[in-house]
Amino acid sequence: MTGERFEREIREQPEVWRRIAASSKAEELARAIGSGPVCLAGSGSSLFVAQLGALALRRRGIAASALAATEARFDREAYRNGCVIALSQSGRSSDLLAALDVLTPSTTVALTNVADSPLAARATLAIDVAAGPETAVPASKSVTAMAAILLWSAALIAGHRNRTAATLRETAHDVASWFSSDGLRDADEAARLLARCRAVAIVGAGYSVPVAYELALKMKEASYVHAEGFPAGEFRHGSSAMLDKSCALIGILDATSRDIVERPMREAEAAGARRFVIGEALGELPLLGPQTGEAFNTLAWLVTGQALALFTGRAAGVDSDTPRGLTKFLA
Repeated sequence: MTGERFEREIREQPEVWRRIAASSKAEELARAIGSGPVCLAGSGSSLFVAQLGALALRRRGIAASALAATEARFDREAYRNGCVIALSQSGRSSDLLAALDVLTPSTTVALTNVADSPLAARATLAIDVAAGPETAVPASKSVTAMAAILLWSAALIAGHRNRTAATLRETAHDVASWFSSDGLRDADEAARLLARCRAVAIVGAGYSVPVAYELALKMKEASYVHAEGFPAGEFRHGSSAMLDKSCALIGILDATSRDIVERPMREAEAAGARRFVIGEALGELPLLGPQTGEAFNTLAWLVTGQALALFTGRAAGVDSDTPRGLTKFLA
């Protein structure tokens, strides 16, 4: 069966979150961030996690921004000599290390899955996300581990009590239970339809925007199906014209983003596009993924997208462990 390593690593994530819940990693990061400002830098999946973390910090009043490592030399003046949180699964990303050279941060916090990596060696504080070996090219465990630590840290900085060790363990339980439920079969059936689509659009609002970007990347990596993520409101300003019967639209929604995401999902019916939702139910549209509490629902959304990408790849005959043209630093 193709994608065996990718599937194994997807399924290992609840145990990774339980280890984080039992650790002080979020507290360490919260102390390092303090009152900000802070720049979060990364590439690929790490960039989208950086965007998620920056949004969580801004919601708590911290001046935070996300920067693509490959763009640092064009967009560096505002970030020089500040605090940079550098995100990298392997800690060996040449793009990220080069970004630190031009940003010259006064404080560097590394979020990485390799404790003895070059990134960790350069950091003022290195936090090992401890996701364990990740050998499939599409990142999974390291993505949600970094996201969990960042989201929990933001809550700690603001003194909020919604994200705790207990709520992270509850999310781990909910996702682990989904892996052995009929819900996983529903995702597999949806993926068989996605594999026949010309293009897939994924829309969200708020926290689900960077998640939409990440899920689109996973779909492209693991299945070669063209996919793009969009803010749901902006999707309606031009990009919705791409939809027809050969396309699919996936909406990621929760209580705070429902009204924004619902509109393009409803309007897409006229185009005949296949429609699915992640997060919360929307009418009769197929609801995919585990149901969990609000505190760490983004982790459940990410896992759902990973599973969809895996199953879409299998339906398309793609080995998602080793997508063409891509390599990975192993951790």
